[in-house]
Amino acid sequence: MQTFEPVTLANAKTTDGSLTNVLRLIGSFDDLDADGPPPRKSLDQDWSQLIDHIRDAASHVREVEAQSQVQELRVQQLLERARDDIKEAADRVRAADARAADVQARSEALLRAADERVKAAEERARIAEGWLAQIREAFASEFMTKQDTKLIA
Repeated sequence: MQTFEPVTLANAKTTDGSLTNVLRLIGSFDDLDADGPPPRKSLDQDWSQLIDHIRDAASHVREVEAQSQVQELRVQQLLERARDDIKEAADRVRAADARAADVQARSEALLRAADERVKAAEERARIAEGWLAQIREAFASEFMTKQDTKLIA
């Protein structure tokens, strides 16, 4: 059976060059012992911190979700108010249209009545002119002489 001596930096120079390269890659055995597994207490603390971070993140997510719901409720309220405002505006427009149609109908009725009064006044004026013409003829035929008639004409 072959025995192996521990390789150290001192005897590594005397042995094969590939061993030196391995030692350079690995480093000293003292360094390996220092990088060993962390103590149990440190691992427990790491897990505890991770759980705390997870809880903090979950709490933050819940806060954001609550804020989101509040914002959504506000948006819904604003939309409802906008719908109500639009409905009220439409109702006011319909009422204004109805008033305008009523005013227009009354205006047209007043215009027709005024037109009828104008026609009646024109008819009365025509009749009055006819009577005046007859009175003039009667006056001229009864009271004026032929010379007076020539002067008037």
